[in-house]
Amino acid sequence: MFDVKDFGAKGDGQANDAGAIDAAIDACAAAGGGTVYFPSGRYLSGTIHVKSNVRITISPGATIAIGDDDDIDMIEDLEYNPHADNETTYFNCALFRLDRVENVHIDGGGTIDGNRQHRHGPKPISVRRCTSVTIRDVKIVYAPNYAISCIDSEFLVVDGVWIENAFADGIDLDGCRFAHISNCRVNSADDGICLKSSPALGEAIDCAHVTVTNCHVATSCNCFKLGTESGPGGFTDISISNCTFDKQPLSRAPPGGIAIESVDGAEIDRVTASNITMHHVSCPVFIRLGNRGRAQKVPTPGSLQNVSISNIVATEADLPCIISGLPGARLKHVTLSDISIEYGNAASAHVDATMTPDKVPESIDKYPDPRMFGELPCWALYCRHAENVRVANMQSRLEAGLAKKKPAVVLDDVIRSVVKVDEYMLEK
Repeated sequence: MFDVKDFGAKGDGQANDAGAIDAAIDACAAAGGGTVYFPSGRYLSGTIHVKSNVRITISPGATIAIGDDDDIDMIEDLEYNPHADNETTYFNCALFRLDRVENVHIDGGGTIDGNRQHRHGPKPISVRRCTSVTIRDVKIVYAPNYAISCIDSEFLVVDGVWIENAFADGIDLDGCRFAHISNCRVNSADDGICLKSSPALGEAIDCAHVTVTNCHVATSCNCFKLGTESGPGGFTDISISNCTFDKQPLSRAPPGGIAIESVDGAEIDRVTASNITMHHVSCPVFIRLGNRGRAQKVPTPGSLQNVSISNIVATEADLPCIISGLPGARLKHVTLSDISIEYGNAASAHVDATMTPDKVPESIDKYPDPRMFGELPCWALYCRHAENVRVANMQSRLEAGLAKKKPAVVLDDVIRSVVKVDEYMLEK
């Protein structure tokens, strides 16, 4: 075991311990691997460069805090236009920087402190083009950027992580394969758990074989999302189960519970969500095939198919579930079953008896969001430009007087579908 204090780390919350920490990691890697140990203390540090076959163990009494911006690695100088947001694109600017390494663990029960009270700044943990990385049983607080940000990496485990007071996304996996997120608590101002397939590395990289289970997410944005960066790579074999969603305390309701979005040409195939409980989430299910076309020379819609969502319980919702493709580009093979949604008082603001399906804008190239269409002509399920949609045993409850002002369900350009909501059947 390589104790960072044996290499000169102070752990007093004042000295920059980055040099001592890197020295301990270098010695550990030179010995063929092992454990770099942080005993109790507060370690202020610039960027820490983690190497292959190294386990970072942060003891329960230890906190590693991001130091001054001047001590953090500069962002990359890219030779191409990444066509993605800065937070999605840049990975050097981080506390723990994992770059093209393998067999790395970060664990121990201690705390990683972003040490900021605002958004924008270093990522607590960045993982780029790595294999076999496990992040387990640590707490991340006050992250000014994506708390855990991984790109083009595989065989990832994020387990038992507590993310608190994050100012950006909680956990982001961009173009990652064979990843498992479990037993995590995420409290974030932006998306809680977000999968992407962005052009941040200048190439198309799919996000595939990802499972999320037994997590609690509280956010003021989307709780679980595929997108918004959704191309040139795609999404395949994604599953989420046994999770609870809520809003951040003292914040707005999250716009989306489960958000599945292809707007930059991504092909989305085989996505399942089951056993999810949501409270204070505006739109429990939002599925969107759009055509923003970021990073495309000619904007061209991708595809979205084979989505199964089941055993969902939502309370205090205020927008209908939305399944929406494009004219001439229907999304296909979507199943919703055993869904129970209770609409709260806020839903009354969205009950306009004069709203009709022909008044809903297409918003073809707009940023995907459940509020992008404005007022909708129904209160439980809005489905447009879709094929082979199956909705069974969906129970939606709204105050009787409000429910009579417009229908529960609207199907617009929907073919070969069977939709059952509450006690009645609609077929087209």
